[in-house]
Amino acid sequence: MHATTKLMLIRHGETDDNRAQVFQGQAGSCLNERGRAQAARLAERLVGARIRPAAVYCSDLERARETADILGAALGLAPALDAGLREVHLGAWQGLSRADVQARFPEEWAAWRSGVDVRRGGGETYAELGDRMTRALERVAERHAGEAVALVSHGAAIKTLVGRVLHMGASGLKALKVPANTGVCLIERDESGGYHLVVWNDASHLGDALAGALSAPPA
Repeated sequence: MHATTKLMLIRHGETDDNRAQVFQGQAGSCLNERGRAQAARLAERLVGARIRPAAVYCSDLERARETADILGAALGLAPALDAGLREVHLGAWQGLSRADVQARFPEEWAAWRSGVDVRRGGGETYAELGDRMTRALERVAERHAGEAVALVSHGAAIKTLVGRVLHMGASGLKALKVPANTGVCLIERDESGGYHLVVWNDASHLGDALAGALSAPPA
């Protein structure tokens, strides 16, 4: 059997839609200046890491591709596109602000906020997203057994996949905040094929996460 496989799940850098709290789903904008700087800081960190990725995979959505290109350029790796790593499809919610969604889809909004796995805007459920992300993870893990790999994806997609590893249902996902832009989650696949969460939302390349959380205004 192969040694442990290390799978680094990385959320893309910041976009203007992130800053405006617009639901992007499988639409959305490219990285903004801050997002590109975040990706550059993560790239610098990965170059100097004890265990460097042997490959970079990414969602084919623009914000993930751009993040992966910055990482790949620093690591000397050409990112491979995998549509399975896309963000959840949000149907008619895509491109809308939180206030717009609450006004136009009040029942869906209320159900989602209560933890129901609703098909938001006619898009995907978390269950469907989890199945898709799990298949993508398996593909990469099988292809790179015993290696370290970076996978650039999206906030809800990563959170849902981690939820699968932790055997959490859709309602349990409410306990996890969306990872920070360019935050890293590390999952290890052991020799028997089991998955283990090792690191959750490490964004130390952006500063002191605890200090930032303590000084942030209440949501």
